[in-house]
Amino acid sequence: MYKDRECPRGGKLMYLDILFLENLLINYVILSLTQRFSRKYSTPFKLLLGAFIGAGYVLIFFLTPYSFFREFLAKFLLSLLIIYMAFSPETLKEFFRILSVFYLVSFAMGGTIFALLYAVKGRETALPVGIGFAALLLFLNWDYVVKKAKQDKMKYEIYIEIFGKKVKTYGFVDTGNKLFDPLSNLPVVVVAYSSVKSLLPYDLEEFVAEGKIDFGKVLEIIKDEKWHSRIGIIPFSGVGTKGLLLGIRPDRLIINGKEIKDVMLGISTDKMEFALLNPEIMG
Repeated sequence: MYKDRECPRGGKLMYLDILFLENLLINYVILSLTQRFSRKYSTPFKLLLGAFIGAGYVLIFFLTPYSFFREFLAKFLLSLLIIYMAFSPETLKEFFRILSVFYLVSFAMGGTIFALLYAVKGRETALPVGIGFAALLLFLNWDYVVKKAKQDKMKYEIYIEIFGKKVKTYGFVDTGNKLFDPLSNLPVVVVAYSSVKSLLPYDLEEFVAEGKIDFGKVLEIIKDEKWHSRIGIIPFSGVGTKGLLLGIRPDRLIINGKEIKDVMLGISTDKMEFALLNPEIMG
């Protein structure tokens, strides 16, 4: 990182000008990435001003005897000042949104640079290489991180119960799921057969796996009559495809702790990681 040399008393002499410039560069890159990922407009001058404030704090940290500047509160207040000067947020909500992105970028970049410095044993070229490498990683993976965060936020926890047996799965609301059972007119939640396999009669496994749904054959295969009133056939169509889903009416369907009544399950043999919830049942 910054250069140092031995002092006569055995300590270390730091070149504060180099330390200042290094922090100015790092802060500017972090603020530039924050602007990119928060999509908040700013000017190069304002970003440089925010970076200058952050780099100036480093000098204060080393040159002043006041312990307050080493406290967490001082560092937090500094980050608020940097965001205000660099982006001039118009609302409190926007302010904290930008601040959150700023912290996320800072932690990601700091961790990457630290790992690289450790790997190359503190060589002088490690810092600029680390900054570039961290920035590249963020650019390449940011969209994935945001997408994953949105998915986790929109993901629903689902419990399905049939005849006392219960399974847990997850699903998303699918606006393209307009399926209704043609006989009962109940909305359909499409689930993978693998997710509910333990709830269904063993006799159905080979039949469902073939993907050829025939109501009469289903009733022939399932000998236990208690299932007969729960079974239906659900037609579906997609882009260039048409077919049938085996429909099963569950005893209980609980989504994020809320019980949903009057619903059908559409059993799909496709490899589905998540269930597809009908928007109609979400109110």
